[in-house]
Amino acid sequence: MVEKKFKQVCECKNCGNEAEMEVTCTLAEDVAEAQPKVVAEAEGHIKGHAVCTHCGGEADIWLDVPLKP
Repeated sequence: MVEKKFKQVCECKNCGNEAEMEVTCTLAEDVAEAQPKVVAEAEGHIKGHAVCTHCGGEADIWLDVPLKP
């Protein structure tokens, strides 16, 4: 398993701001180079963790990670 960090603009449910979130997710090594994207919970495949760079609020989020063929 590999821990991947990336930044994405999301709406923070804590402060209501659209702020850059630092997202951390744990991926299998064979998909570690994939660029995850935040998706709705119903669509999600991998649970990640995000921290709002504006207020410091933390949240668990769902990530869609494209699998390599």
